[in-house]
Amino acid sequence: MPKLTQSFVKSITVQPGESQALYMDDELIGFGVRVSLTKKVFYLQMRMGKKVLKRKIGEYGPMTVDQARKETLQRKAQLLGGHDPYEERHRGASDATLEELFDEYTSEVEHRPNTKKSIEAAKRHFGAVEGMAFKTKPDSRSAQTIELIEVKLPTWLKRPYREITQDEVLERFDVVSRMIPKRRLLKTPKPITRTSNQHFKYLQAAYNYAISKYQLSRTGFINPVGILKTTRRWSRMNRRKGFLDTNKPYFAVWWRACEALEAVIGDYILFSLITASRSIESATLRWSDVDLKKGHMTFRNTKNGEDYTFPIAPLARTILERRLKAKINDFVFGYADSKNGHVVCPPQYHIKLVRAECGEHWSMHDLRRTFTTAMTLLNVHAFTIAHLMKHSTNSSMTLSYAPPTQEQLLEALVRLEQHLLGRSRLEASNDDATEIDEAAALEGPNRGAL
Repeated sequence: MPKLTQSFVKSITVQPGESQALYMDDELIGFGVRVSLTKKVFYLQMRMGKKVLKRKIGEYGPMTVDQARKETLQRKAQLLGGHDPYEERHRGASDATLEELFDEYTSEVEHRPNTKKSIEAAKRHFGAVEGMAFKTKPDSRSAQTIELIEVKLPTWLKRPYREITQDEVLERFDVVSRMIPKRRLLKTPKPITRTSNQHFKYLQAAYNYAISKYQLSRTGFINPVGILKTTRRWSRMNRRKGFLDTNKPYFAVWWRACEALEAVIGDYILFSLITASRSIESATLRWSDVDLKKGHMTFRNTKNGEDYTFPIAPLARTILERRLKAKINDFVFGYADSKNGHVVCPPQYHIKLVRAECGEHWSMHDLRRTFTTAMTLLNVHAFTIAHLMKHSTNSSMTLSYAPPTQEQLLEALVRLEQHLLGRSRLEASNDDATEIDEAAALEGPNRGAL
């Protein structure tokens, strides 16, 4: 084979009857040019152990022979030094840190805003962590003495994510699943098992993203978080069941405490209850999606990705009209002190105020369970409840064929508002076991009293 020169490469062509030909340089081992009917491409071909690597250098024309020769020399030096730009581009840098993996996963994969916040929280979870933890995992069935110890976990964020082992994952998960949040140290100690589960789930998802994108399984790399399933270490999480019992006297206290809050916050909480909206759905509701004249509102891009249009019941209308008078931006529940322009969701500070007032622990998502419980109490059809909850119709073929009408939805919402207003206007009793007569809620209270 001759030495590849500018004149030689310019003159060579494919022989008749052939689709391509390869010419190797007799001076620089591994340097060659592949000639086809349409173009000429420079390549580096060399053996590394039992593998023959072939790397594209560039196309003749935009690149001269001398440029290709210099680039080939650099590539050979990189390969001999254990550095392969091609592998790094297609399989990720071998020394990429866990922090870089989380950042890439967050930016490259489409996530909802709240999910991005959760991923960021998970990333911080794998930094340096200090706190108190149970010495052994507590057993609720035994009368063991609770013993707390101080624990310190080193950061993983600056470590190459491919170097983190299964044993390290097991050890860290075992510790964090026994840790106690600072806010609970002065109360009944309880480990943060649900939170640690979620953080490791996001870690597992980030690894799965890298394995799929960079085809790491071809190199023998496996997801180190998978060992938690193999060893059955995932903490068992029961579905949350909290809700506000509208038959209990504390509900009237809760309602009045919400009314006593800053107007926009109180309206936001009560509106979320009477519309069964997730906190983010209420907070991000825009005036452009509310039509008070036609009497309907639309919740966009809900959790299942669908839009839902619902009729506006009387109590919801009262709240919306009050918010319209105090409008500051395009958000129904606009908030001047918020970076996003709407109320913070969830408004933890105000939730704590209401908890202290009514003596009952609750969360924004508990309001959705309160909604369904009250609707069931009023004998509203399950399909109507599911639609108002904005649940996907994929779980029920019948629901997808026969969704409730707007009239049915409005009737159910009006009955719910009457029920809740009836409960909220009754005086609270000191006896928590006292049941409120169901008939009192159905007498049709004054809807404009809010």
